[in-house]
Amino acid sequence: MRRLLPNALLLLLLLFLLPIYQANPTTEVLALAILLLAAALFLGYTNQPRGDEILTALTAVVSFIGIAFLGRTLIGSKNGAYCFLVLWLMALLGALALFWRRAVVVERGQILVVNQLPENRALIWTEGFHRPLNPFFERQMAALPSYELILEALLENLNTESLFNIDRLELVVRYQVADPRDVVFCFPNREQARDALLRERPAPESTGDQVAFWTELIRRSMLMEVEQSVRSVIANVGGPTDVARKRDQYARQTRERLQTSVSRWGIKVLDLRFLDVVIAVERIRAANRDKIIERERQDAQRMTELRADEVRMVGDAHAQATARMVEELVRTLKAQGTPLTVEEIERIVITAMQRVSDQQQLTGFFRDVSQSGIATQPTTGTTTQLREPPPNLPRP
Repeated sequence: MRRLLPNALLLLLLLFLLPIYQANPTTEVLALAILLLAAALFLGYTNQPRGDEILTALTAVVSFIGIAFLGRTLIGSKNGAYCFLVLWLMALLGALALFWRRAVVVERGQILVVNQLPENRALIWTEGFHRPLNPFFERQMAALPSYELILEALLENLNTESLFNIDRLELVVRYQVADPRDVVFCFPNREQARDALLRERPAPESTGDQVAFWTELIRRSMLMEVEQSVRSVIANVGGPTDVARKRDQYARQTRERLQTSVSRWGIKVLDLRFLDVVIAVERIRAANRDKIIERERQDAQRMTELRADEVRMVGDAHAQATARMVEELVRTLKAQGTPLTVEEIERIVITAMQRVSDQQQLTGFFRDVSQSGIATQPTTGTTTQLREPPPNLPRP
């Protein structure tokens, strides 16, 4: 099939050269014909860039000359040449119109995969204008998207190495068709996936419908590959909190594993990111039980030290207040000329300590009363109602 077009063009070129040689059977014409055939062989069988296009143009030019000489030979005048040229030009225009009508136009963002028999070769047509398909040897296999695709996935209950689960993981994947041939011919479970999708939607007819069909087909397969890669990576992580702290690192590992998995059927992973890692509070406490216990022990120890400092400061203030009160009493009594014995000084100290203690208790009492008064609303009523005694008490 690959050599069908060059062979047909060489045969047409030879047929168009024959009328020219018959009209002028000279050595120069024969040499020119041999050179043209040699150039045609070189263009058609050496895989030159745009060789088929150049060979087609060369055959078209020689065809006008050959048709002119054929008409002149058959009719015997220049009018025959003109008539044959007009007929040949009309035939070419008709063939060109038919070619244009049946030509394949691949729009932007699309990739067309054509299977060519009998060699079973795949042709990849990108956006642009292409020749019509040969109905006997060529058939369209698929129309794929060439633009970037995005997959948002939500995975639940992911196991880690510590057997504590991640409740929910949200991620996004950007990917693209890298090798259209592998996507079509190496797609995992292609026929089964295609039949399952056809049960949900009608068979695609236009090229745009085929692109949408294959986009959904690729998305479903990518979702399974993504879930398998994520669960495989997360299963080797120490705990769920490690995934939340180092999400970029594990997302990169997941992307590498996913790329290895999907490269066999022609997909390229552009980016993969973990958007949100949701872990239950109980699992976080269970996973970090030792750290939480140690933190609570440190908090309790710190609270005990603060209370001890507070008690020490209160005792020091109590002692200083008692000392000042005793000092004032002794100074006052000495100023009045009252003699003091040891028993009297001891009684003064005890009295001062009792007064300081009573003052602290009274301060605490008023503080408690003020706090309870804020929370409790007072009972209100008229003066008569407040002055009325309870029913069970006798009136004065």
